[in-house]
Amino acid sequence: MPERLPPDPPEDEESSEDAWYRGIPDQITAKDYEDLPEDFCRTIEVIDGHVVKCESASVVHNRVARRLATTLEQARKPEPCLVVETDIDVRIADVPLNLRRPDVTVFRCLPKDSRLCARDAVLVVEIVSLESSFRTDTVEKKAEYAAAGIPTYLIVFLDQAGDEVELIEEYRLAGRGRYDLVGQHTKRLSLDAPISVDVLFDVLTAP
Repeated sequence: MPERLPPDPPEDEESSEDAWYRGIPDQITAKDYEDLPEDFCRTIEVIDGHVVKCESASVVHNRVARRLATTLEQARKPEPCLVVETDIDVRIADVPLNLRRPDVTVFRCLPKDSRLCARDAVLVVEIVSLESSFRTDTVEKKAEYAAAGIPTYLIVFLDQAGDEVELIEEYRLAGRGRYDLVGQHTKRLSLDAPISVDVLFDVLTAP
């Protein structure tokens, strides 16, 4: 008797995450977003009410974000009270809903269960490691964060291999809705505010 093989999975089988993407309306409100599962929300951003799926980050990308956040967290002073988090919702606007998830966010301490809005953030970091994220991080998000009044924006560029930090650009709010490039850091990041840090790029990427 021939060996019985397990049946093939149905062709239309899809993950619960894919099902959620398929079921999302063309435009969502802040209330719609609050009703979505938390795990699903971690995989998306919302631009003018439209859901945008976030690409999975590389190991090095995540390592740089984690270590930069740790460096900033450990360098904080008691005052002002600041919190450092990775991959957290930052509400840009409610209507239409605009919501980003910076790789690292430094924000003022908030009451428990308060929603983090752009006005509370003092520094955001985006790491450019995928070709598809270049314009988003260097043009679109830069304009959005400046318009929202976030004082400092760091863009971290990985090298072509995606293994090392090549450059960190430092932008500071210069006027209403506009950033000025005030620093191009190579080999190490030396930052004065909102938290004073000095860290070698190698420390951010070493296994």
